[in-house]
Amino acid sequence: MEASKLKEILDQHQLWIETNGKQGERANLKGAFLYNAILRGANLSHANLEDANLYRANLSTVNFSGADLTGAYLKGTILCNANLKDANLRGANLGDANLEYANLWRANLTDANLSGAILRGANLTDAILPDISWIIPGCLVQLNNIKYLGFWLEKERKLDNFIQDSLGFFIQDNSEEKTFDILAGDRIIRNIPHWVKYSGLKKLDQ
Repeated sequence: MEASKLKEILDQHQLWIETNGKQGERANLKGAFLYNAILRGANLSHANLEDANLYRANLSTVNFSGADLTGAYLKGTILCNANLKDANLRGANLGDANLEYANLWRANLTDANLSGAILRGANLTDAILPDISWIIPGCLVQLNNIKYLGFWLEKERKLDNFIQDSLGFFIQDNSEEKTFDILAGDRIIRNIPHWVKYSGLKKLDQ
């Protein structure tokens, strides 16, 4: 997207926010290609960025509160001190095993929807993460859109895809290894990385 067009969208969105929607226009960046964009400090609260490509964009201190980032491509982005409170990050891609990960240092993810998001390798140092204090041994959980084969485990055994919307019981937290174990069906799945708690578990009433 051309810089001038992006600036116009951001200016109209800012006016939309300041006038409670009476003037300006809500930013619609659905599917936008914003590779390497510099948006540091922008106000994109409640903007539509569904499926936007923000690869390696500088998004530090951006206000994404309440924004729709469903399926957004956020690998390699700088999200330091970004406000992602109440943002919808369902299915967003924030990292992988090849050092192309999002930097979420001190980002605010309070009440953000991370169901099915890829957080592998993402820097979550000092980030404010969604509350998962409800996850205790024996807690019934739903695993949302988690690819198991070649994603949770990197070791020798090859297992079937475990995947979507399966139910399980949280068994134990392995704090030293930064992993946890879940009983699902007739098998125990061990050594699941801690970040999966934030991207793939949903609370269920028992």
